[in-house]
Amino acid sequence: MVLAGCAQGPAEPLSYAELIVGIDSKCDPHQTGAGADQISVEGAIGEQPVVIFPVPLSGSGIETNVVIEGDGGPIVGGQQVLLHFMGFNSSTGDELQASDFTGTDYIPQDLYPGSVPDFCHALSGVQVGSRVAILLDAANAHGGVGIPSLGISETDGVIFVFDIMDAYLPRANGDKQAAEAGMPTVITAPDGQPGIQIPASDPPAEFQRTVLVEGGGEAIEIGDSVVLHYTGWTWAGEQFDSSWERMAPATFPITYDGLIEGFVMALDQVTVGSQVIAVIPPDLGYGDSSQGSIAPGSTLIFVIDVLGK
Repeated sequence: MVLAGCAQGPAEPLSYAELIVGIDSKCDPHQTGAGADQISVEGAIGEQPVVIFPVPLSGSGIETNVVIEGDGGPIVGGQQVLLHFMGFNSSTGDELQASDFTGTDYIPQDLYPGSVPDFCHALSGVQVGSRVAILLDAANAHGGVGIPSLGISETDGVIFVFDIMDAYLPRANGDKQAAEAGMPTVITAPDGQPGIQIPASDPPAEFQRTVLVEGGGEAIEIGDSVVLHYTGWTWAGEQFDSSWERMAPATFPITYDGLIEGFVMALDQVTVGSQVIAVIPPDLGYGDSSQGSIAPGSTLIFVIDVLGK
């Protein structure tokens, strides 16, 4: 008697906490401080918090108080997070701004080292699903120039309370795949930004796609809103666009209405965490029309990192 093995169903998509494993932080880990520890925040995640602190409250540099610790995976910087927030002037106690903590209309925040305010350092190592209180001195809150429109003087510090609801990957992360012969070669910098070497030959007449890194997250369906890093070149070697150079990922609805057909084809059924390279012939790109610096009849090359959906 031969026993047939049980059929294996599709693997469960990996969560952010699983996909982020192995990616190093771009920023120094967050630090506590005597000032931030005096900020009391009451209420649960997803509820409008009650924030109490002595006025005036001063701190040194960037101080982070993790009020409620989540377990959704660490923030590493160089990425986008989704959050609810409240802001206060730490010198006067005045509330500055706030989002609707009870809804799902989260605020996207890009985290990059050296930005002002330096939320990359303030949140580095904090788990998704956490609530934090952050105290920034004047230099780190606004560069010591103040924000007159919000009533913030040159010497005022700022307090932020964040509910960190979700995060996207900073770069592709998964199983590396062999490149196909004849495709441009992708050279990836340590931070994940791609460069390419294009073959000294005529471009292919047909659409081509290769998955260079296969991520373990959810698959993209047509119509999904997807967070990406991408760079585009013409076959002649001209780079015409890059989200990497803007230091901010792009969010696109993957539809034929808003994107060229070849870009949609490049992403259909690709999983979160993946990196793909696509060579797009003119009939699936901009055809005989020019687009910015792209000449009519250009074959396009895109390298795309799928960061989340």
